[in-house]
Amino acid sequence: MSFRRRTYPEVLDGLLAGLTAGVAAEPHPFPPPEGAAAPPYDYPLERPPAADVTSVWGSRAGQPHAFRKGKDWVLTEDGAALRWPEGADLPDPGTVFEVSYLPRSARPSLTDVQTGSVVRTLAESFALELARLSAQLEGVYRSGFVDLAEGAALDNVVALLGVERIRAGRPAGEVEFTRAEGTRGAIHIPAGTRLLTADGEIEYETTAAVTLADGQRTVRVQARDLEPNDPLPAGALTELPAPLAGIAGVTNPSPTALSSRDEADEELRERARGFLHGSERATLGALRSVMARQGVKAEIAEPSPGLVEVTPLADSLTPEQVQRLHRALQDARPAGVEVRLKGAEAPRRVDLSLALTTTQGLLEEDLRGLQEAVRGKVAAFLARLGRDEEASVNRLVGQVLSVAGVEDVRLLAATWQEEGADVSVLDAPAGLLRLAGHPTVLGELDLADPALPTLLDAVITWPPGTPPADAAAATAALTQAVAFWNTVPQGDAGLRTVTFDKLLFVLPLPGRPGGSLAAFDPAAASAIAPYQATFALSQRGGLTQALAAAGDAYPLTPSERLALNGVEATERSGE
Repeated sequence: MSFRRRTYPEVLDGLLAGLTAGVAAEPHPFPPPEGAAAPPYDYPLERPPAADVTSVWGSRAGQPHAFRKGKDWVLTEDGAALRWPEGADLPDPGTVFEVSYLPRSARPSLTDVQTGSVVRTLAESFALELARLSAQLEGVYRSGFVDLAEGAALDNVVALLGVERIRAGRPAGEVEFTRAEGTRGAIHIPAGTRLLTADGEIEYETTAAVTLADGQRTVRVQARDLEPNDPLPAGALTELPAPLAGIAGVTNPSPTALSSRDEADEELRERARGFLHGSERATLGALRSVMARQGVKAEIAEPSPGLVEVTPLADSLTPEQVQRLHRALQDARPAGVEVRLKGAEAPRRVDLSLALTTTQGLLEEDLRGLQEAVRGKVAAFLARLGRDEEASVNRLVGQVLSVAGVEDVRLLAATWQEEGADVSVLDAPAGLLRLAGHPTVLGELDLADPALPTLLDAVITWPPGTPPADAAAATAALTQAVAFWNTVPQGDAGLRTVTFDKLLFVLPLPGRPGGSLAAFDPAAASAIAPYQATFALSQRGGLTQALAAAGDAYPLTPSERLALNGVEATERSGE
């Protein structure tokens, strides 16, 4: 059973329709059980013909919604049916919408329902109380579900499972993740990442998502003990049950201490869901829960009766991790069933390029936080996909649009590596990412937002005894180049590609004036010796690309803007 709150305007519309001998809140399921697969939809009325439809209320995006006359619905010419035309805002699938209307045969005894009349005033008073009661009933309804209840109501729901909110006093502290040498790009570390002591006896989990930006060596995040153990000394948390790509190690720089904060509602919900899965024994669900508690995503198959194969989806597993997984699976396996732990299979890294449209007027700090939230949503979406599941582009877009401040999003490209080459996995006509057959994780996420431009940095060096480069002149020339790229039409991919050669061509140096991009000459671009120049393009989301040699290029995505961040001119030492 589901419950939808009735707002005051909806209740009042129904009351007025009933008082004037009309039909109040006639229910209809959406979409129709039988009929057209797409709009227009026709819904016959129970008391046709209707002289007028006074209101249509239902649920849209999970909220009460008044549908608009003439835009969302119309009354057919014979007055026998309500029609949803093409282009209308439709109710949520699987819900019921309600129609209030006045049949032509109606002979109302009350007709004065204008604002200020006695009948209208009484109806408004009654509708206000009914709407207030409906709001209270919604609170009662929500308090019965783990995903909807809050505060004390959530405590009561999870108490049915024997789960209690973790109160202040559980050990917690800060943990530090270190980037592996030679890795580049942003590394997302999701909330709930598990950490272990060297002996595997004590387990912590991170309480928030965090991202290691490109060029950043370490990042810190809060973590909490999963059991009421004593606090740990510094350096005790050193193991990751499941390796993270690009992460060389983890530790707690300081001793953990008893927390002064109660467990948040969302944290309690996640733990309650895990308890429901983990309470199973001798089932496939129990085996999946075992892998989840170890922080390892896995594919579990039953190829034949009496045999279950578990394939960890990770880049690699240490012998100690394999031993822990094997022991935990044996404890949860059904009697008489062989559970075979197979070798780890590395997931495919999916590189995505998205163009965002964000709410105008947001501060730069808010935009950066918004992009981090988008990164987390996309990473979680790909991590949840099954091995044999194609990814719906609409579902991916919906995840991004659920981030507050994102008004629109376009998926520009989706690729992964096959035999050392980038291969597109985007099937635009079908609205799918063709990922079936491989486990997936998020690789590089290219986010273009006109409100947050990509930054260009330049470094110019020269040997001792050489006339110095003019940083001010270089800044002016690169500023003009950036302005040129920002005004190139989006359809001209060639001109909207930033290359190392183009940047060298516009760069003024002693004895060599800079050129204009409109008169770009590739032959003259590389003649800058003994000077050297390198350039870096940094997206605010953390992705950075260096342009340091002929052929290096950075194609601007549609709506992506550039901004010059700085020019550094310095003499090389040691020559």
